[in-house]
Amino acid sequence: MKYGLAILAAAAMTVAAGAGPVTSPPPVISALGGNVTAIYIFADAGDSSILGLGAPAPAVSQIFCNHPTGSCSTAGTPGDIMSLGNRSGMLTFTLDNTTKSTWYDSTNPDGDGNYHAKITTNYADFGVGTLSAALQAQLAGYSNITFVGFEDRNLAQGSDWDYNDLIFAFSNTAPTGNPGVPEPLTLSLLGAGLAGVFGLRRLKKKS
Repeated sequence: MKYGLAILAAAAMTVAAGAGPVTSPPPVISALGGNVTAIYIFADAGDSSILGLGAPAPAVSQIFCNHPTGSCSTAGTPGDIMSLGNRSGMLTFTLDNTTKSTWYDSTNPDGDGNYHAKITTNYADFGVGTLSAALQAQLAGYSNITFVGFEDRNLAQGSDWDYNDLIFAFSNTAPTGNPGVPEPLTLSLLGAGLAGVFGLRRLKKKS
């Protein structure tokens, strides 16, 4: 019994420390048409980073930053907003870690094959407690909120892979399938195709 409890405790510590880097393509953020508003939610990172919008055009090089750095003279605070204008289709957000001179986006992996964004509609997924009453009231004024949490360091820089170094929310958006992930129908068709190939091979062997 003690051995089993020790295993459970170790597992809990592993979960608390983070499950490691995300290596499978996460969902992407899709704008639903109309105005998209960016809302600064949370930051707990020593490095200075700048959030931007890479695609679609027009790109926005600087939405928020967590510390005054370079051209970003004012650090964001929870509740700050910025309108990104009328948008539709897939959005790709960027995080420029100016302290480490590294750059990531919400759709593609880094050079090690690790993704740096967690995309969800549930803020609790980030493990940093609940939203303040003020933020909850503010977000209630928007529709279709998607949260994006960034990991601001890579493997060589000692990342903890907690994906809550900087967290932002975007209105009028929804998480959708990543183009790099086959849809269930695609997987089914692939399976059927492989079954057909093996069936033909068996028929040929019998004849």
